[in-house]
Amino acid sequence: MRKILYIFAACVLTACTNFLNVQPQGYVIPTTDEEFASVIETILRDIEGGEDEFIIGNMEKIIRLEGCADNLDANVKTGNNVPSYAGEEINSMQHKYRNAWPTVKDCNIVIENLEGRTGKTARGALSAAYAIKGAVYYNLIRDYCEPWDAGKESTQLGLPIVDRFDIEEMPARASLLETCQYAISLFDKALALDPQDKHFLFTEWVIKAFKAKMLFWMEDWDACEILCDDIMQNSGFRITPRAEYDAMINSEKAAKGEVIIRSHINDSSELDWYFSVVKKYLSSRPASAKFVRLFGDEPSKDVRYTSSLDRKRQNIKVTECKIRLSEILLMSAECACHKNRTDKALALVNQLRENRIEDVQPLTMATLPAVREGNLIKVDALGNDLTPLLQAIFDERQKELFIEGDRWFELKRNGRPEWWIVSNGLKYTTKEYLYTAPIYKTDVDINPEMKQNPGYEK
Repeated sequence: MRKILYIFAACVLTACTNFLNVQPQGYVIPTTDEEFASVIETILRDIEGGEDEFIIGNMEKIIRLEGCADNLDANVKTGNNVPSYAGEEINSMQHKYRNAWPTVKDCNIVIENLEGRTGKTARGALSAAYAIKGAVYYNLIRDYCEPWDAGKESTQLGLPIVDRFDIEEMPARASLLETCQYAISLFDKALALDPQDKHFLFTEWVIKAFKAKMLFWMEDWDACEILCDDIMQNSGFRITPRAEYDAMINSEKAAKGEVIIRSHINDSSELDWYFSVVKKYLSSRPASAKFVRLFGDEPSKDVRYTSSLDRKRQNIKVTECKIRLSEILLMSAECACHKNRTDKALALVNQLRENRIEDVQPLTMATLPAVREGNLIKVDALGNDLTPLLQAIFDERQKELFIEGDRWFELKRNGRPEWWIVSNGLKYTTKEYLYTAPIYKTDVDINPEMKQNPGYEK
């Protein structure tokens, strides 16, 4: 949905090279810091207006991800506005892959022209360009690359590394390891510029949050835990207490409480009329019974339940993409768990629960519920059987990040379980390969070096 920048001609996207291709048709080349900063400001306006899909994300992205996951009861289908399973989204995902690259192109132009400039505006725009490009890569990796498989990451397919503006280049896919390391390097370059200007949105703690999410996806438990703890201890953000949770999570526009960054903070988008309609889509499908059971026998004591669901189990939570401190806490807990620091992991889980559930009793290793036989996730990211502690972390994460587009990637990260739903009298199965979306077919057809993802070769 991104607008075409007025200072550049449209990016014509008909082949793999085309995400680098800018046709010279009556454009004006920027020269000043302010003119290059306006390229970044256009991207930021899309985030603030809710149009961005490839950096922070928007409500359309949430609908796709929640529709493909198991938080909602896909067997109850009251309309076609929310997908029932991942197979419905394959064709649209090809086009989304293609449409993400113009942002990379814009960032590359800014980076190439502002590197070395020392002015405040130049440094702010340059840092934001690095961070935005890193965020786009992070999101593309999660959608279009298979999940990290320790020991095989050097041979797993990654993405083309587009390091400069070049209309002739036809890059092949790098390895997953190289692509993830490249994304990390972009965040590091952004942080090296000491980003503190809130005008450019991507300040130090926003960038560190994205970097932590990238490290988490790479299963770099030590580095991710250290960074998560840095954010929790030094960013100034604190876990929102129970009494303030509803105001924070259901804020229509403002980033309140523990929200580090979010989309759609104003009404500047020309598509606001459409967003008002989209908000109703997720409410047309009730939450699944399995999800509701996570809240126990007294669900009303959990503010996440009362702030998210009505009496019909339909969503009432504000549908916006965001990064919150609670996600950072849960990542730190899982990292600690994988490193056998169970006391710390459990303490973090209890910290979150104390701020969400009325009169809650702390969990201990002895009182953790046994692993449920009906769990969709049966193994962790390393392929090991689920433990009671990891189950507790996953349960809290599922409740905490409900309708925030997270659950699909949790399923992908932890075993890619195959499961099925019945819709309109037919059975639909989410196969393992469907967790990874296909690369745009035209790119693959034109560029012999561009490999398609498994399951979509024909």
